[in-house]
Amino acid sequence: MDELRYHFKPVAVPHMKFTLKELRARKNLTQKQVASALGVACQTYNAWERDISNVAVSKVQAVADYYGVPLGQISFSSQT
Repeated sequence: MDELRYHFKPVAVPHMKFTLKELRARKNLTQKQVASALGVACQTYNAWERDISNVAVSKVQAVADYYGVPLGQISFSSQT
């Protein structure tokens, strides 16, 4: 009997995106710890997580570096 062969087409799976809150929670860090490491006030970081204000352009790469993820995997909006 002939061997059955299954052919699967590769499916493009978009990279998973994480909110700032998810990234922080994965590392068991407080907002104060992250804010201090990034050189911003705790209130500023809190506003970023809550999508009240945008992450400063000068800090975007620093956030990605701090969490060790590519920029494309970070959702800077809590409305993901």
